[in-house]
Amino acid sequence: MDKLKKLVRALDDKHLEQIVALDMRNHSALYDFMVISTAKNDRIISGVLRELKDLDAEPEFTLKYIEGHNGGEWVLADFGDIVVHVFNEEMRGRYNLEKLWGDANRIDVQGLLK
Repeated sequence: MDKLKKLVRALDDKHLEQIVALDMRNHSALYDFMVISTAKNDRIISGVLRELKDLDAEPEFTLKYIEGHNGGEWVLADFGDIVVHVFNEEMRGRYNLEKLWGDANRIDVQGLLK
């Protein structure tokens, strides 16, 4: 949970909005948590992309895969046990991952930010 906390704090520090963390342990054999967030503009998405890549230098993080860095609409970062989605507002509404995974337990993000 410390890794998730650090990741959510990094996203919050980059001014992402509507951060949602889902416990996927009962829904996915590939990862434990999914984090979904919204960026107001492409510059914020670019900054978050750099931040996610920088987390790879931390001992507890291994960035296995990242995509979406060219379009500025959606970034997907796979840290193995945590998958991060950063959307612009339009793409977040289009994919609506919270509804798709509506039966997954939500983690108290505000509790992680304390």
